[in-house]
Amino acid sequence: MNNHNEALAVKEKSNGQELSKVRTTIGLKAATKSKLDNNRAPGQCYDGFICQLVDLWERSNGNGNR
Repeated sequence: MNNHNEALAVKEKSNGQELSKVRTTIGLKAATKSKLDNNRAPGQCYDGFICQLVDLWERSNGNGNR
C-alpha cells in the first residue's frame, strides 16, 4: 500500500474501530484454501499472504497507483 491509501484506511471507521483492524470472514472453496496453505510462508497469516498477492497483482497489472 502507498502512504495515501494507508492514511485513508486509518481515517475510515467502521463501528468505532479503525477499518484496518476490523475483521471479516470470506468463504473459500476447500481447494482454494489448500492452495493458500501450500504457498504461504510457514506461520504466515492469511491476511498477510493475501495482501502480498493483491500487491503483486496490482503491480503486474499497472493498478498500483489507485
